[in-house]
Amino acid sequence: MGIFSALRSDKPKFKKLKEEGCVVTLSIEVAPQEATDQSQTALVRLQSLARIPGFRAGKAPIGIVKQHFSGRAREEAVDALIRKHVPAALAELKLRVVESPMVEEVKWKDAEPLLLTVRAEIAPTPVAKDYIKIPVTRKPQTADEAALAKRIDELRDAQARLDVCADETVGEKNFVVIDYSASQNGKALANAKGTSELVDMSSEQSVPGLAEGLKGMKRGESKLIKVKLGGKETDLHVVVTEIKTKILPAIDGEFAKDMGMESLDELKSKLKEVLDREANSASESDVVRQIEEALVKANVFPLPPSMVERQLEGMMDRMRRQLMGATQLSEKVLADLRQKLQPKAEDEVRLAFVISAIAEKEKIEVSEEELASELEAGLKEAEHEEKKKKELREIFAKRKESIAHMIRERKTLNFLKGKAVYKDA
Repeated sequence: MGIFSALRSDKPKFKKLKEEGCVVTLSIEVAPQEATDQSQTALVRLQSLARIPGFRAGKAPIGIVKQHFSGRAREEAVDALIRKHVPAALAELKLRVVESPMVEEVKWKDAEPLLLTVRAEIAPTPVAKDYIKIPVTRKPQTADEAALAKRIDELRDAQARLDVCADETVGEKNFVVIDYSASQNGKALANAKGTSELVDMSSEQSVPGLAEGLKGMKRGESKLIKVKLGGKETDLHVVVTEIKTKILPAIDGEFAKDMGMESLDELKSKLKEVLDREANSASESDVVRQIEEALVKANVFPLPPSMVERQLEGMMDRMRRQLMGATQLSEKVLADLRQKLQPKAEDEVRLAFVISAIAEKEKIEVSEEELASELEAGLKEAEHEEKKKKELREIFAKRKESIAHMIRERKTLNFLKGKAVYKDA
């Protein structure tokens, strides 16, 4: 209440004007007396600060101050009334906002109410449905013999060596050592010359036309090959200095020892353990993916635009870091990327609300013991690093609420996995 009025201000009026999805427009009407009082209070505050020629600082008559600062006093009064009544309006109308409300219109004439039009984004209140007995096709949780054989072949290939080939001509499976120089339109290209360059004939080439040109060449032979560099026709002068072949080690006890194992059986056993863990992790991840997709499909409701936008921006930032390197992405590429990621961003925001609704409905909570256990698990990983332990404790203290939210989400997903209906792939 202002200093010039002993009367009690009329109660402000709050009204929801319209609701479109998760966007609500509401009106706030502040009584003329309260608005006037607030303006006069602001004017008195400005009087104590004002420096007006002919008067000592803070001593100018209120009438003079009003002549100079009435507009500023009104602005400060409106700002104070917004900060006071917008939260009160949201509370009275029971609106759970997800973004700072925006004042879209202000109307105020002398001796009339202050009228505010406010736009607010609110959280949806989905009634989670179809989350019990979600049908799930479970992939194998252990690795088969084919996977084990493939992993051994990968290890074997990693231990391979190159040796001089008995073949006199270059074939599709050879490795070729060449010296080369390039030219375009008869002019030598700078930085397009090299020696002892190794070319794998069995893999995809970064220089179109090179492998085809090398095929059938003999050791010591030189040749001019037509290739493309930077999309331009280029003459590549090459000399085949050596033809090599890949020699794979035998899968035996010596191979196992090279891998740090006592025997081939031990190597296979260790690899099987690793592959089983990978298969189980991939299977569980796929189960979660199917459950999440089913939840998103079954629970369709409007979303707060700002939350989708924040999610989309986060995804865009991650994608930029992965794709950019030293190259600036064009506006068109970024626009196309946004369009492709938009549905994914909406799904992730929708899923977060559905998971929260399920947790609330099923009364899934996080205890202090579970929070302590989460901290202990992190500390155990940093067993001998006191600095990291201290950092972890500080993180838990600052982010306790978000960590609890993460654990609650994990428990809810485990609940859903336990209620799913499985069939083997």
